[in-house]
Parts: sequence; structure tokens; C-alpha cells
Amino acid sequence: MDSLTARRPITNIKGFNDMSTLIHNPQRDCVSSLGIPVDDLTLEDAIAKITEMAKTRGGRSRLVSTLNVDFLVNCLGTRFSRARHPELLSVLRDADLVTADGFPILWLSSIVGKPLRQRVCGSDLVPGLAARAAREGLSIFLLGGSGGVAEAAADKLKGWYPGLRIAGVAAPFIHTHGPELANCVEDDAVIADLINQSRADILLVGLGNPKQELWFNRNRNKLQVPVTIGVGGTFEFITGNIKRAPLWLQRLNLEWAFRITQDPARLWARYAKGLIKLGLLTAPLLVARVSEMMAFAGRRVATPESLRWRSIWSARDQSLDVLRLPPLVTRQYLVALVESIIAQPSDTTLRLLDFSAVKKVQMSGHQALLSLAELQQREDHNLLLLGIPAGLRRDLCRTRVLDALQTEEGDTLEALGSHGASCGARFSCRSFVMKDSALIFLGGKVTEKDLSHMGFVECLSQTARDRDCIVDLRNVSLLESSAIVALKPFLCSEPGQPGRVLFSGARVGVMQMFRMAGLGSPEHFLSDQGLFSAICDAH
Repeated sequence: MDSLTARRPITNIKGFNDMSTLIHNPQRDCVSSLGIPVDDLTLEDAIAKITEMAKTRGGRSRLVSTLNVDFLVNCLGTRFSRARHPELLSVLRDADLVTADGFPILWLSSIVGKPLRQRVCGSDLVPGLAARAAREGLSIFLLGGSGGVAEAAADKLKGWYPGLRIAGVAAPFIHTHGPELANCVEDDAVIADLINQSRADILLVGLGNPKQELWFNRNRNKLQVPVTIGVGGTFEFITGNIKRAPLWLQRLNLEWAFRITQDPARLWARYAKGLIKLGLLTAPLLVARVSEMMAFAGRRVATPESLRWRSIWSARDQSLDVLRLPPLVTRQYLVALVESIIAQPSDTTLRLLDFSAVKKVQMSGHQALLSLAELQQREDHNLLLLGIPAGLRRDLCRTRVLDALQTEEGDTLEALGSHGASCGARFSCRSFVMKDSALIFLGGKVTEKDLSHMGFVECLSQTARDRDCIVDLRNVSLLESSAIVALKPFLCSEPGQPGRVLFSGARVGVMQMFRMAGLGSPEHFLSDQGLFSAICDAH
């Protein structure tokens, strides 16, 4: 087996269609807005994509969300350690399409270095989509509102767009918390049956956030409608119960100020609280962005072409690949990384991503981290993220993506040595044989009896005839003097001589035992950087 595997091509590859099944597809043009993907779309783009979804029946029901500040505040809260509403955060992250409904979302995208092109709010999206649906022969179901608002909105849309098919209207009481939630299964079944029997192509849910997203999430497996859109208070705008701001105010992103004048007693307090909470969410993001700009300024970064996977070990039914990421990781590098994983799906290959050398990851590429998080959940991928340094963890907490990732403590060397090995004082041995070298991890309490019982010295001598052997001692709790006697023939070898035995990873106590035994210490000792360079082509 070749010990070094070049970057796998990402075009014309077997299994490339697997990419289309990812919600966080690396080719999806998104920006991570505080850990929630927002699509970079114009109003026309959004209408076209939703129309395409509506024409696809027989698969899962898809969700479109219109993200504004209320969504962020409701799901995130201001604590880094936990989300305010984990289920709502999960629903928004897994939405098939998310539009920027509000100027603050555009502002956040500029902070992370990938500005969104346009604000796409529900009150613009629904009329545009209704016009398209009338031309395409698609039907719409309106769910939500109160006091006949949904019926009035349906009548308005039919009047504006002749030929529009309204599949149905319903305004039931829906509960997402409290004692009434105990009856949600029976209540939801009635509503879902009504929607399914209507054969609607598009479902507009005007329940407001978080109710509309939570209702969809608990019914997504029951719904047969191809696409559901959470539209908040859009029905009120359509009927004229709430007036839109003049176009010149909309263009200045001051529609929120106009809305306050319509209901100042209620909206002043709501908007003031939202503004304060947005400031608390945004301040750490600004700190992270400034730190990123300073780290990347004038420095060379790794290109996607430099991405190299190292095949550490392979057997008939299992293999192990490792990639050590560079200190500065760009969005382009992360996208190429995700594509390289998708190109070779395998549930028998354990892939280790070593972040131990990474100082910064471009915030504009954090959407690709959500792609990695999704791949970690799939059965056809076995992926571990290792060794994320404390500084990088802080950055990923500030941008609200760390909680989505399954991370492990320690770096690749620790993972290789401990994976499947015994813990504590019990002896363990784990080996990886490569093309031109062999890597052996010893662990626990090592005695001459342990080495003799497994024929370690004889095997090491045999293996070292045609390749260098590296004996790593980082997981050794005690190296007895009797074991040092057994290892004495390997403590020195001629420089440049083929088939050397080298040592690495010895802790202070192990090195002290070499000194106490008085038989000499290993002459060729690899640092962790040297060892990783030997097995992973690190630079």
C-alpha cells in the first residue's frame, strides 16, 4: 500500500452525486450567520429554487426559513456554552433554504467576510412565489393566522394572480410548549391529514417563530407537501392589516422604524430587547473577525491543491486516513476538504482530521464546518476531528459552530496510540505497517515478560530488515528496567542505515527509567513534529 495518497479528484468521480443529498452541500452558496446557514440569493433566485422544490414529489418535505433577528435571539441566547433552544437551532441549521429577512442578517454576513447580495423577506417572497405558482400550475396551502386572516390572504392572492390554485386554508390552535403540548400528536395528525389530502405543492405556515419551525419539525415525516415555508406575519401584510414601509424606507433598510410607528407600545420594547441581544451576539463575532484579519494579513496560506490525505494503515475490511490541517485554513481549502471526503464515501475508513496546528479558520468558510458536522452524522462516513486548540475553540464558540461538531481531545498521534488500546497499567501494543516504515505504539506498564509473550523483539527485528520502525512510547505509564534490557539492541543504529529503529513520544518518567537503567538512551529520538512529518507528510 502506498504510504502517501495524493488529493483525490473532485470531478468525474464515483459517488459524486452523494453531494446532492447533503443539506450543507459545499456547492451551496451560503454564509454561516452565527452558526445558521443563510443562502446568498436574490428574490428571483429564491422563487426559482422553491418552485423547483415544489415540483419534486415523493421525497422528504423540505423547509424554507426566512431568518431575522428574532430567530437568532430565540434559538441562540447569549451564552456560548449552550443554545437557548437547541431544537430550534437544529431545525434552522437543517433547513433546505434560508433567506435573509432583515438588514441585521446582511450586516452579519459582511462581518464574517461574505456579504449577502439581497434581503429576501417573507412579505416579498410570498407574492412573488404566488405569481410563479399561478403560471406553473402549482397549488398553495395557507396554515396559520387568526380571525380569518389566512382566508382573506388567500382571497387577495387569487385576486392578484388569476389562475392561482389555493389547495386549502386552516387556522388551528397549535402548541409548542406547556401542558397542551401533551396532545400534539393527535392534534397534528388531523392537520397533517388535511394538508396531505389537499395535494398542495407549497405550504405557507404563518405561525411566527419559533412555533412554525417547531411544528414543521415534529411533522416533517408526516407531511407529503414537497416544500414548507415559514412566513411569520406575512398574511397580515398581504391583507393590509399591517402596512409595509414605503419603498424608499425599505431600500434604506429602515422598515423596522416604520413598523414601530404602527404599534409603538408593543414594538418599542420588543425591538429594544432584540437590539441589545443582537449586540451581545455580535460583539464576540467582531472580535473574532478582527483577530482573523490580523492572523491572515500578509501571510501565505495553504492552497486547495496542497491538500493531502495520508493512508496510515489498511487491511481488507478497515483503513485509516489522516489529514493534518495547515495553521491558516481558508474557505477554499475547507470546501476542497469536504469534497475530497464526499468523493470517497466509506464506512470502513476512519478519517482523522488533525486541527492541532490550526490557528485560524476563515469565518467565511464556517459553512463548510457545518458540512463536516453533517458528514459525521452519516453512516457512510467515519470522521473524527482531533486536537482543536483552545484559541480556535474560542473562535468557533464565538461564531456558534463548535457545538455542531463532534470533536475529540488530543491530536492524531494520541488517537493512533490510544484507539482500541488498553487504558491504565495494562500493557498494549498497536502497530501500523506502511510502505517504507512501521509505527508501533506501546502503552501501559511494559515489562520484559509482556514483550517476550508477544514475541515483540523478534517481530521488531524482522520488520526492521527492510524499513524503518518507529516505537512510540507516549502511552507508556512505566517502562521497567527488564523491558529496557530487551530493547537494548535497538537503542542505537548507524545514521542513514536502512531498517533503523527509532523512538518517539517518551514522557519524562520513561526517559528517567532509561537513565536509571544505565544501558543508554535511544540515539535517534523523533519529536512529535518529526514523527508526524514521517507519517503524514506534514510541513
